Amino acid sequence: MSIFDKYKKESSFDEMFDKEQNIKEHWVDIAKKLENAGLEKLEQKQTEIDWRLEDNGVTYNIYNDPEGNNRRWNLDPIPFVLKKEEWDEITKGLKQRAKLLNLIFKDLYTEQKLIKDGIVPAEIIFAHSNYLTSVFNFKNEDYYNMKYYATDISRGPDGKFWVTGDRTQSPSGLGYAIENRLTMNSIITDLYPKVKIHKIANFVEGFKNSLKSFASQKTENPLITLLTPGPYNETYFEHSYLSSFLNLTLVQGQDLLVKNNQLWLKTLSGLKKVDAMLRRVDSPYCDPLELRSDSYLGVAGLVNVLRNDQLSMVNPIGVGILENLGLNPFMNNLCKYFLDEELILPQIATWWCGQKKELDFVLKHLENLIIKRVDKSIKSKTYIGNKLSKTQLEDLKKEILKNPNQYVGQEIIDFSTVPSYEKGKIEPRNAVIRTFAYQHEDGYEILPSGLVRVSSKKDELVVSNQSGGTSKDLWILGEDKEQEVKTIFKEKDFIDSRLKNITTKRAENLFWLGRYLERAITTARMLRFNLKSLLNANRYEESNYAENTNNVLNKCLTHLTMTYPGFLEENEEIHAFKEIVSVIKDENRAGSLSFTLMMLSNVNANIKNLLTMEAWRIFERMTKEWNKHKKNEFTSSREEINQLDKLLIYLMAYKELIDESIFKEQGLIIFDIGVKIETSQLLISKLRSLLTSKYDTLMQYDILDSMLNSYESYNSYRAHYQSTVNLENVIEFLLFNNKYPKSLIYIINNLQESLDELPNNHKNSQLSNYEEPIFKIYTKLKLTNIPKLISIGKEDAIYKNLDKFLSQIDDLLSSTSEELTKTYFSHYNE
Repeated sequence: MSIFDKYKKESSFDEMFDKEQNIKEHWVDIAKKLENAGLEKLEQKQTEIDWRLEDNGVTYNIYNDPEGNNRRWNLDPIPFVLKKEEWDEITKGLKQRAKLLNLIFKDLYTEQKLIKDGIVPAEIIFAHSNYLTSVFNFKNEDYYNMKYYATDISRGPDGKFWVTGDRTQSPSGLGYAIENRLTMNSIITDLYPKVKIHKIANFVEGFKNSLKSFASQKTENPLITLLTPGPYNETYFEHSYLSSFLNLTLVQGQDLLVKNNQLWLKTLSGLKKVDAMLRRVDSPYCDPLELRSDSYLGVAGLVNVLRNDQLSMVNPIGVGILENLGLNPFMNNLCKYFLDEELILPQIATWWCGQKKELDFVLKHLENLIIKRVDKSIKSKTYIGNKLSKTQLEDLKKEILKNPNQYVGQEIIDFSTVPSYEKGKIEPRNAVIRTFAYQHEDGYEILPSGLVRVSSKKDELVVSNQSGGTSKDLWILGEDKEQEVKTIFKEKDFIDSRLKNITTKRAENLFWLGRYLERAITTARMLRFNLKSLLNANRYEESNYAENTNNVLNKCLTHLTMTYPGFLEENEEIHAFKEIVSVIKDENRAGSLSFTLMMLSNVNANIKNLLTMEAWRIFERMTKEWNKHKKNEFTSSREEINQLDKLLIYLMAYKELIDESIFKEQGLIIFDIGVKIETSQLLISKLRSLLTSKYDTLMQYDILDSMLNSYESYNSYRAHYQSTVNLENVIEFLLFNNKYPKSLIYIINNLQESLDELPNNHKNSQLSNYEEPIFKIYTKLKLTNIPKLISIGKEDAIYKNLDKFLSQIDDLLSSTSEELTKTYFSHYNE
């Protein structure tokens, strides 16, 4: 029995089988190898592929996904196979279409002959949100060059490949196509021995060289950036991945600023001029000054930089107009107008509803058409007529008639299916191939492969990663000449990642990663300690005494987390356990543990590409468990303590893995500075809350004991002093002992050394604005007399000297943080 027996019965118009259910010639070898392997081995290879993709951290962010944003990328072990002769014809069609679209783009933003000569109705262009008048008629006409292009194609009922969509705005998928090929390479010799396919390295190397050449028009050593919306974008993995392969600097809008009509990258060593950009931010969001004012993704003034020809942009702002579905009905005429040629690649028959004849046709045949908006940037459904009820069809007619210019009708076509491995069996799936091209000299180079996406269900016409589809590698059968194949995947160019070249945003994220991580650890420890104190309150005969101690500890918790009014509120009915649980779980409460973990998660997402897979997994596992715990409304003290214990283990492991993942030059020093500042300020908060008030002898002993234990320092203290716990010794140990790594003076001394290593420090012999406060703290710690610090009058209830001393240090630490932000994160002086 063949593994394809059931498949043949289910497939009709198929890539592997012809109409007589015979295997097509170019699939024969692949089919034999799949038969020889069998379903069991295919399952093994699927498992291996899944493992490799997970190990490499390949993800695709699914919006509103219950499994979380980072959905694992899926790849089918069965490729999509084409013979070289067919691919050569497709390549001709893709090159023609790219050239045509480039001419359309240039005309629409300069002479506009297409509109003046009546080839395209003006409403199709000017009513579209991606026609941007801000970039009309620049003096540098070379701006209107589409350097990078992607096309979606599928095999139509006539056996030819049809264009189903153009991707010009910010084409996605190349990174996934590369990773798919690298992953398939790992199984090809075992599952598909001796099968020869065309390699993709030449295209990737050529694209990289093209980017360098394009950028070098501005300078000899160009700085080329890839502008990303950030880590929550659906294809952020690819942004990071491509920036590595193409040697681009990955940036967000906040990393950049416009000054003197030039674009600058903010780095720790100052501003660096940006020469070229590949953007993955849609055009309208690129400049809040001239385009969408509500955008936080772009850079104010970017359009003016382009207007003054001070930046080369690979996919120019405004090129998204070419994705306008309203252009489709006119493409044949456009091809004749510009190239005097017929379209090589056909496209789906499309009717624009802005014309009466076409509108009448669409409304009359609605149940046999697919209805789409011409503007894909406007979120709307794709309506498949034969799947709508009569009521839905009537509603759709009314919707179209409200604004017919905004709709097109397209013919419903059953595109070919391809064999796909799904849960132990092979099933037919509809497939779309995304092809990629870059401009080279007078034409375009086409990737000899592509990103194949297949539908999630057998009868699904809409193929989308967001709807749960999977992917395939596209194989073009044949063999490259060995000497022509590049080695890009084995050798990568050196990327200068020295500390001074770290972007401002990355440095700021590392700084706050350190602060939020230390804040989470300290908060979790204090919460655990207070819960244990509450739990043990009845163990002692002096219950009032224990209650007083717990009140002090709980007020300390409020000060430490700044969850005011908290335990400072004069309310006898306040329930201690309920309040502590709120500080643990309420992520809408600023300062709570869950709020801090949420902020930590946001920062972690921004520096994820610096970390090892172990760090990723630890953090994701911790987040999943914590989110589950937050939803559990009814818990006991013991349950909360156990969960805090688990959380602390995760946090400490994550912190250790950060130390292993990032070396100093990558920014570990910035992370450490954040940790040290946060540790110092939290220590001071606890000291002020617990040790600046006067207590009787027994209670003071208990408070001092609590201070040491909640700071994980009790055993170290005992080993050092080997005497009873008293205020003077605790103050000396936690503030002034320069041999204890957790003492303030030890931390401050290390902080001075770290600050000294920052780029552009000591341009003159004077201390910098951020070093001066730390130097003052260190001097205070060295010169302070402890007995005088803790002296107190008989009638006094507060150690005023100690409280004032700690308050001054806290202010100086805040000043250091502010000055660091001004100097390195805000470029205040530039």
